[in-house]
Order: sequence, then structure tokens, then C-alpha cells
Amino acid sequence: MDNDNKSIAGLLAEYAKSDVLPMHMPGHKRNMLGADYLSVPAASVDITEIDGFDDLGDPRGIIAESERLAASLWGSDVVLYSVNGSTSCVLAAVTAVCREGAPAVVARNCHKSVFHALELSGAVPVFIAPPKTALGLPGSVTPESVRTALEKTPDASAVILTSPTYEGVISDIAGIVSAAHERGVPVIVDEAHGAHLGLFGVFPEGAVRCGADVAIHSLHKTLRSLTQTAALSVSGSLVDRDEIRRRMAMFGTSSPSYLLISSIDGEVRSLLDGRGSSLSRWLGAVTETRKKLGALDNLTVPDLSEDPAAFAADPSKIYIDSHGVGIRGAVIAKVLRNLRVEAEAVYPYGVLAMTGEGDDQKTLRRFSDALFEVDRKIEKREPAVPDKTVFIPERVKTAREALAEKRVRTPLDGAEGTVCAEYIFAYPPGVPIVIPGERIARETVLAIREALDSGIRVVGLEGDSVLTVEN
Repeated sequence: MDNDNKSIAGLLAEYAKSDVLPMHMPGHKRNMLGADYLSVPAASVDITEIDGFDDLGDPRGIIAESERLAASLWGSDVVLYSVNGSTSCVLAAVTAVCREGAPAVVARNCHKSVFHALELSGAVPVFIAPPKTALGLPGSVTPESVRTALEKTPDASAVILTSPTYEGVISDIAGIVSAAHERGVPVIVDEAHGAHLGLFGVFPEGAVRCGADVAIHSLHKTLRSLTQTAALSVSGSLVDRDEIRRRMAMFGTSSPSYLLISSIDGEVRSLLDGRGSSLSRWLGAVTETRKKLGALDNLTVPDLSEDPAAFAADPSKIYIDSHGVGIRGAVIAKVLRNLRVEAEAVYPYGVLAMTGEGDDQKTLRRFSDALFEVDRKIEKREPAVPDKTVFIPERVKTAREALAEKRVRTPLDGAEGTVCAEYIFAYPPGVPIVIPGERIARETVLAIREALDSGIRVVGLEGDSVLTVEN
């Protein structure tokens, strides 16, 4: 698409008229059928907190009632809405629960917002790394790893993890909650990619009903709400709800968009009114598509729930693996793009297609037809070996200390052994490769190089150099 001399509005209008199939977020997929609340004209209802419309920062009227409906949907005690995405929910939850100087057991594959929240709170992360799947994707955090970490850090203020992962791997939340609650430690689950889990029993169970004290849901990623909408669920008595409310107000805008709030409310009411029928249709279409893709000759679409490193998996995430034919994911994504299909993300040897509630048999049939065409066009190369290395860099300083010291720019290839002074992460999904205060190891440099060579965007670099702490 030629972007020269176009306004953002003009570019959006052009894209809206195109026939590009979005195999990416948001979950409504630009399909407003059965979701009339998405078709509200923007400027005509773009208001502020006028009489009768309540206040997101201190809800007591119609927004408070909608949040109560949302709590009944997920099965939590309290739900708080966010128009600053899941990021503000993560910042609020972690800073409200984690104490300055106290340890927190944290899964290493968490989103960057968790690391930013830890920096703000002053909590000291004790990292646990999930095992890798056969394809080199992050697997499930195990209750055993959490229990072991808590035995070593009895004063931990929280357990924090992501489930499902970006690729859809689900952890044993019930088992993890049991291990944490034995010691009176609350569990915070970043469930941004699993807002649909457990609703009406259609998809695998979600974090709230598995006992998580805090669960964070992005309504826009898989459900039919506008981008930037999220919700935070709180349950039980281990977290201070008033403090979380205060932090939500701190990290949220004081001028919330009613367009975004109304799309959350509309989606919650639509799901409750339909008793999850839209979710059942979506899962049915995904199941049929997965079955069809089993006949691919070259590419493979694995069922991650069958991997020994996964407790369970969300079938709505369709990961296309190309290790067996040695073709880079960026190549597959480019061929798909030429067929008017836009994937969610590329991997060194794979592509992620993200389905959503707005998908149906028609959209997914078009996707599978395109993937079969890609499969036929592939010229096989030497198979690639998945990287199943599990590595956590050595922490030399806290992130705060590293960011506060004098920093210098160091060429990436000469940075091994230095202390990093910046967050470096592949985006998407935004999981850090290295964080401030950690020593840059050979594995770090190799991981960054592999991402760059694979056409994956690496954030935190400037050209071919990295910020490090001056010796």
C-alpha cells in the first residue's frame, strides 16, 4: 500500500475498502455482523463525563452496572474497565500488589508491561522460565516450578505469569494458584490473549475460574471490542481492591473515550445475551479449518495442546510451522500478503495467524485456501532445527540502577559481557530478550541477531548498537 502523502484517516479509509483478510488482531476482524455497537459514528457520540454517563475513574452508574455484568461473565468478584489496554491493567495490578524491595516470582516470558511495572514498583523479580515446546515456542509455566521458586523466596509478594501465551499455550493456573495460596501469595495472570477462555464452556477454562486473584483480559485481541479496550478481574481476599482501583485511576487516562467504553459494554452484553453462541460458531469454524489444514504437504499446523511442554492450548491461535522445509516465516508472510492475507506475526521458521470472534467459515475458508496455495509454491530447503534453548541472563543490577547510571552506546557484536541499560525485545509479542541490569551474554547477541535476520522487529536497538552501563 502506497502511504506517500496520505493522512492516517485517508489510509484507514483506503484499507477499509480493501479486501485484505485480517488474520490478526483485533478479534472483530472488521466484521460488524451481530455487533451493531461497533458501527456507532465516532464524532457524533464522542463525549466527556456529562450527566447520566457516569465516570470511568469513579463509576457509580451505568458504567458500574456494566462492570458488574462483566464480573458475572468472567466469574470474578470485581471487574474494572480499561481504555488504556491491558498495559495499564498490568501496571496497576503489579504496582498495587508488589512491594518495594520484595521478591516476586515472575515468568520470564511475560510481556514488557510486566517488566515496566516491576521497575516502577521496585520489586525484585525471581524469574522462572517455562520449558520450550518441540518448535521452540514458550511452553507452560508448571506448578512445580512455582512451588520451588516460592520455597526459595518465602517472602514473595506475588506470582506473575502470562497464560495463554501469544501462541496460545495455556498454563495449569489451578495448580499454580494452589501452590501460591499454600503460602498466602496472590497470583496475577496476564490473560490478555485469552479474554474468551472459559466463557460458557466453549474454549478451555480461563484464569478467573481457576482461582487467579487478578486476571487481565484484552477484549480487542480475540473478542469483538475496539482496539485499546481491556478489563481487570479481581477475586478473593489476597489483594487490596481499593489499592488496585487507585492504581487503575493512576495509570488510566482522566479523559476516557466513551466510544471505547461503549464497545466494551456492547461486547459484554452481546456475549451474555447470546449465551456464547458467537463463540461456538467461531470455534466450529476454527475446528473445521484446523482439520482441513492437516492435509498440507509441506507446512504443518501443530496442535500445541499435544506438546509435552504444554498443559493446554487455545485452538483459536493457528501457528504455521516451516522448520521442516527450511523456509523463513517472513517469506511465508510475504506470499500470504500477495494473496491479500495479512498474518499476525512472523517467526524465524513460522507464522502466527490469529482468529477472532469475528471470524466465520467464510473468512477461515479463504485463509486456508491461501495457505494451501502457499504450500504448493514452496521450494523445499534443508530443514531447520528448532531452537529449544532456555536462557535467563545474569542480573548484575536492578533495572532502576542500570537506568540511573551513565550509559553508553556499544556495537551489538562487541556488547557481550557488558551490562544492558535498555529493554530489548522482539515485537510482537513484546517479550524482552534482555532487560536493564542484565549482562549481555553470547546467547543474547545470538537471539537478537536471529530475530533481525528473520525480519522480526527488534525494539531497543539504535542501528546496530545497544545502550550499556558505562564501566
